[in-house]
Amino acid sequence: MIQEEKDRIQKFIKLQVKGIDPFPSKSSRTHKNKEVFKKFNGLLKEKSIVLAGRLILIRSHGKICFAQIKDDSGKFQICFQQDVLGKEKYKNFLKLIDVGDFIEVKGSLFKTKTGAKTLKVYSWKLLTKTFLPLPEKWHGLSDIEERFRKRYLDLLANDQVMDIFIFRSKLVELIRNFFNKKDFLEVETPILQSMAGGATATPFVTHHNSLDMDMYLRVAPELYLKRLIIGGFEKVYEISKCFRNEGIDWSHNPEFTQIEFYWAYANYNDLMKLVEEFFEFIFKKLFTSNKDLKIKYQGKQINFKPPYKKIKFNKAFIKWAGIDLDKHKSLSALTKQAVRIGIKVDKTWGKDKLIDEIYKEKIRPMIINPCFLIDHPIELSPLAKKTKYSDNYVERFQLVVGKMELCNAFSELNDPADQEQRFKYQQQLRDKGDKEAQQTDNDFILALKHGMPPTAGLGMGIDRLTCLLTDTKNIKEVILFPTMRKKNK
Repeated sequence: MIQEEKDRIQKFIKLQVKGIDPFPSKSSRTHKNKEVFKKFNGLLKEKSIVLAGRLILIRSHGKICFAQIKDDSGKFQICFQQDVLGKEKYKNFLKLIDVGDFIEVKGSLFKTKTGAKTLKVYSWKLLTKTFLPLPEKWHGLSDIEERFRKRYLDLLANDQVMDIFIFRSKLVELIRNFFNKKDFLEVETPILQSMAGGATATPFVTHHNSLDMDMYLRVAPELYLKRLIIGGFEKVYEISKCFRNEGIDWSHNPEFTQIEFYWAYANYNDLMKLVEEFFEFIFKKLFTSNKDLKIKYQGKQINFKPPYKKIKFNKAFIKWAGIDLDKHKSLSALTKQAVRIGIKVDKTWGKDKLIDEIYKEKIRPMIINPCFLIDHPIELSPLAKKTKYSDNYVERFQLVVGKMELCNAFSELNDPADQEQRFKYQQQLRDKGDKEAQQTDNDFILALKHGMPPTAGLGMGIDRLTCLLTDTKNIKEVILFPTMRKKNK
């Protein structure tokens, strides 16, 4: 126990001896700090108002003391005077109250000689006694991961961190507004699933005791959302928590949030137009002065003004990796090309994994401005419809911005026989040791046999989108409580 904690505990005991409740259950606050700033002139006429918040600064000058309290709307200055409060109450405040404590103050407004808006305190009430001090120079700590482990202190110490999460909340609200106005219905699908499907990823496995069966945290809501399209809904979306048992880096967290939606009687071209419309809507609502749809991300200027560039997946491979997928169709031929350009190839990789690794290392880092990377190899997309010009490619796109993938979308495969064959190929990959390959979902195939109309679907990571729009590099900065390694490890 540190000395300051011992000192605060002693003050806590003295408060109890004096009959002062250190943890009352209610406050009588009448105004928030931001409201007082805005309506200051009108509130000058009030005999008294009541503010409440955390003390973040105390400056004592003999018989007068200035302090600041903070609530979630901002800071406000308060003034304690011995001749107003009385000697005992004034002394109790100075001797028993610390920075970090929550207090309630009642008084009237005035301006100091320097013009600072201030509340003259007539009476005060302790709301919460704190036993540990607030952090000082929190961002100067050598172990920066402590900011993420103790996010509550990070929020207290850094207003910019609070601003990011306020921004994120507004962004999620706007996402809902956009899709609601487009007549999409918000739905909920299972997080705990009997089969992990809808994405190429390793799932988290748990066990249900009563049913005596293994279950999975969902890697994506896709297959359930498409069941709803089969059931008769034409436009559905879900803001969903998803879980993937994968590595952690600047753009990945095992638990993440995405918007995923499905649109009957549409294809991936319709989705590209909708994505461009979506970003215009978001920019106009979030950045009212930003009419040219430009932002800066990690030192690069990014222009979101549509139309966005489109490039076919194989052409991107030829341009940036020097590999023509149509000429190097076998796994062995592609492996030789990958080694040639410096890719460290794992012997357990199938063709799909190898293509994806080349894409991540050689293609994605070359894209700054919004670009639709379209028509992916069929091996990468077991749930997408084949293109008209080739059975080797599917109607899929990824929106890549600032070297980061934001969206994954495709015209949905609705041929049950073709889907069954794709699942069989995925199962072969699983049998060879690929834990990310998708499982065969026979119930979904059965649902497809009842008929699904032409449909397009898209998933967009909200965490990455927040990173992009707030010029934040590390995804941990935009997730309130990111997944962290145990401290003793």
